[in-house]
Amino acid sequence: MEGFAERVIGLFENIHPLDRVPRAGYLLRGVPEPESVSAHSHFVSLLALLLLDEYPELFDREKTLAMALIHDLSEARLMDIPMPYADAYMSEAKSQAEQAIIEDLFRDFPERYGELHREFSEAKTPEGRLLRGLDKAQMMIKILSYEREHRGRLEEFWKNPRNFEDYGVQPVSELFDAICAKAGRPRPR
Repeated sequence: MEGFAERVIGLFENIHPLDRVPRAGYLLRGVPEPESVSAHSHFVSLLALLLLDEYPELFDREKTLAMALIHDLSEARLMDIPMPYADAYMSEAKSQAEQAIIEDLFRDFPERYGELHREFSEAKTPEGRLLRGLDKAQMMIKILSYEREHRGRLEEFWKNPRNFEDYGVQPVSELFDAICAKAGRPRPR
């Protein structure tokens, strides 16, 4: 087996494209130069860190942050497939592919990375539900910024209740309410 340094270099060579993989849903809606998958993951991780500091008793900090950091690494190979199309044509296949890619990327590391990704995908644990909600919340905060900059046709994001799925996590629900208040829009239910 390779040493730790070599394994890390190999992983980073595999995930290197993430800073150039654009968030496809924004591209499809005319946003020029949208955030990359790696920028999105960074912002989700920061959002998780802030929420964990505000509510330290509710979630496992280490698990949540690790999950946030790895949740979209599979997109280095799979690319970013926008939600409406992924859901309509390939939801189970996409989920299985993402899990297989994560397990392959981390084949030389502890199995817990694959387990963390599975928890995120299945949203059955408090941390998985939190991260799934924060993934959507970060997207809607980004929509606020893009609209302020007059970038893209983003109206449909505000009409889709799935973009505001809080997974039963009260702090995430409150964040969505604040996002909608800031935008001057009702939260779709």
